[in-house]
Amino acid sequence: MPRTDITGFVLAGGRSRRMGRDKAQIPWEGGTLLSLAMSHMRQVVAETYVVGGTHSVDGCGVLADNFSSRGPLAGIHSALQHSRTDWNLVLAIDLPLVSSALLEFIAESCDQGNDAVTVRLGGHFQPLCAAYHQRLLPEIESRLEAGELSIHRLLEVARTRIMDEEELLSAGFPGEMLLNVNTPEDLERAKQLAGTLHVK
Repeated sequence: MPRTDITGFVLAGGRSRRMGRDKAQIPWEGGTLLSLAMSHMRQVVAETYVVGGTHSVDGCGVLADNFSSRGPLAGIHSALQHSRTDWNLVLAIDLPLVSSALLEFIAESCDQGNDAVTVRLGGHFQPLCAAYHQRLLPEIESRLEAGELSIHRLLEVARTRIMDEEELLSAGFPGEMLLNVNTPEDLERAKQLAGTLHVK
């Protein structure tokens, strides 16, 4: 049963310059990267929105970025501003190997002692497969107004629950699931990995 205490947001903005086309509409297993991300999110949470972009899935609401051309942090800001729940699950459309099971694993780690939950691989945060608490909204807004757009720096100062690669592996989630698809070459690699990872 999808959770009602967490709201889901699929980030579909961005200019996709290196990909050369709109990532949201890239075909994937009978659908698109956008419909794939929405499908995974809807298995975990009852209420899901698309942030940025112009496309919707099955009539799902689309939210505009309140701070235009400010990157994914602006998308997270729009998500928290719109949300009616304390915790909010965020997934970018260019992470096609992320499964609903991994999203559920992140959602289960949300508690009142943290401001955010994210994964860190090779010393780098994966901030667009993560959860954010509503109380981060004022901090994010002040950073956007000051032109400080780094989500990584936000996560470094927030009370962040960090899942490292060892923890993910022990739970059955290989690091390759966080492959970010930015180029046609990345997309081809993701398609090759999809069968071996048995993404559900």
